[in-house]
Amino acid sequence: MNLKLIISLFTGCVLTATCITSMISQAKADDEVRFICASGYDKQTDKRFPTTYAWTPRGKIAVIRWKYPWFNSQTITPDKRCKDVSSQFQTAYNKQSLSYITNSTVNGQNVICTARQNDGACDTVLLTLRPEDKPLEILDELKELVRGRSTTPIQHSSKQRPVYYKIDINKFLQTAPVEKE
Repeated sequence: MNLKLIISLFTGCVLTATCITSMISQAKADDEVRFICASGYDKQTDKRFPTTYAWTPRGKIAVIRWKYPWFNSQTITPDKRCKDVSSQFQTAYNKQSLSYITNSTVNGQNVICTARQNDGACDTVLLTLRPEDKPLEILDELKELVRGRSTTPIQHSSKQRPVYYKIDINKFLQTAPVEKE
């Protein structure tokens, strides 16, 4: 009789611990930030476009709307770019390297990337730019968005010296407007 009671108590404790761990994991997951690609509504054009969003406990925050193809490519569609760049934002966020954003050149192409410090090396490439894109303009738009001076996402549409902008990604995620559809 004692053995059955001990086994029942042990089983109850294991089940309780498993349930509590599961609830804590779910609560933690609800507080995490995820960068995703989803269809987003553009009020200016009254159309939907693939959009890189920061999904936060407050809701989804539009970061980049992918309106134009890259190099007029059939294989690199706005949807593919959105998914790739959203993944890169997630990687940078997970690595905690979203302290600075800068422009650079990687494999002969202009990019926007993260850096861990001012004048630091490119840590995570966020997006590769098209030849017609102006790196400093894209970088400045991203900086204005993240610093809360712009309420609309970037409309992504020559080697220049790098410029570094210190950003507070957590403040952006707490204060940027949330899209409601």
